[in-house]
Amino acid sequence: MMKIKKALSIFNRFIYGHFGFKSLIYKPMLVSGKRYIFIGKNVLFRNGARIECINQRNTQVFSPKISIGDNTSFEQFAHIISTTDLIIGSNNLISARFFVSTCSHTYSFVNIPITSQKLESKPVKIGNNCFIGMDVKVFPGVTIGDNVIIGANSIVTQDIPSFSVAVGSPAKVIKMYDFNTNRWIRIDKKGIDEI
Repeated sequence: MMKIKKALSIFNRFIYGHFGFKSLIYKPMLVSGKRYIFIGKNVLFRNGARIECINQRNTQVFSPKISIGDNTSFEQFAHIISTTDLIIGSNNLISARFFVSTCSHTYSFVNIPITSQKLESKPVKIGNNCFIGMDVKVFPGVTIGDNVIIGANSIVTQDIPSFSVAVGSPAKVIKMYDFNTNRWIRIDKKGIDEI
């Protein structure tokens, strides 16, 4: 029985575009479009992951691709949807119930069911060395830089620069790292305060 499980595990790695050494996705999981998914080394998905690459929906054809760098971990119930490039870098810690998508439903025609209307696609990029809190949602077209902290329950609808802390709905930058003073600087409504 152990030999069969090991053989299935090895076979499963070849179904993906790439599945790195020591990477693991815990069951239960839902993964579709595996050949469009490229996972680096030592990547961990806890239970309940839903990872989807959509290459066709109704009459629309897409070019999905999910790329995840080395040493990135996702806690329970990560939900990742790709219809175009979705890049998540290396050495990231992503908390439970994270959601990211490169597509959104359009709703222009009120007489057509939402499921029959087109999807709009925009690439997403998350850099390296980021910490993303619980229940964070990242929307299409967003770029998150390197060394970024996103606070719990934040909804990211616009780009977040490297070396910053962002919180809220929509997420806004509240701190930036100052390399001249080697300190985090709070950004408030009146300007910049050193902390």
